[in-house]
Amino acid sequence: MASEGQSNGLSVIFAFFLGILTGAIFSLLYAPFAGRETREKIRGVSTDARDKTIEIVHRTKDRARESASEFVDQSRERIGEARDGIKAAVEVGKKTFTEKKAELADAFSHIGNNDDNNVETSEEEVVS
Repeated sequence: MASEGQSNGLSVIFAFFLGILTGAIFSLLYAPFAGRETREKIRGVSTDARDKTIEIVHRTKDRARESASEFVDQSRERIGEARDGIKAAVEVGKKTFTEKKAELADAFSHIGNNDDNNVETSEEEVVS
């Protein structure tokens, strides 16, 4: 999504400079100068516009690289935080599982003992 905004921005900048260049060319073509002078001025304006456009493209490219680098760094940081959160959740889950397993084992051991006592009591009642 961010790249769409950057490409739209570059399109606007390119269109702006293209408009300036077109206007400069038309103004020179209709200026009251000789053909040779006009061509020299067109060449000069074209060179200046090209140089400025190249400079802007380089600056924009550098900004895009910086933004991408920042995005990658932030993404790595968020992934690390998420990984740490998941590890903590897994540890809590393991601990809870172990505790509940121990509770169930204890509860089943009491149930087993009660059944044995009941069986012995029943045998005593039968013998008496």
